[in-house]
Amino acid sequence: CILELRRYYLKLGYDTVPTFLDLYGKGLPSKLEAPGTDPSTSLVTILYSEVGRLNEVIEIWRHGNGVPAMEQSRVAARQAQEWRAAIASIAELAIEFRTSIHRPVF
Repeated sequence: CILELRRYYLKLGYDTVPTFLDLYGKGLPSKLEAPGTDPSTSLVTILYSEVGRLNEVIEIWRHGNGVPAMEQSRVAARQAQEWRAAIASIAELAIEFRTSIHRPVF
């Protein structure tokens, strides 16, 4: 099992995070239901903060079958049209994006 942390650093603005969450929510079902998604892949949570570094959104994915599951699910998600449209709009809000992979201890 691995956990994938995906961090979106967004432009400044009061409505940036709500806009991100709206776009993300509209595209997410097509990503989750994309044919070919590894069955061990699941969204753990979406996080954002109202203190510290603002306009940062973090998504955490669990890939039970490790890196191969992550890669397979990414390929499947790229075929989901609603997800692609959402990400295209989200990209306009972002100033930086980072991904990291972690192995849980417990």
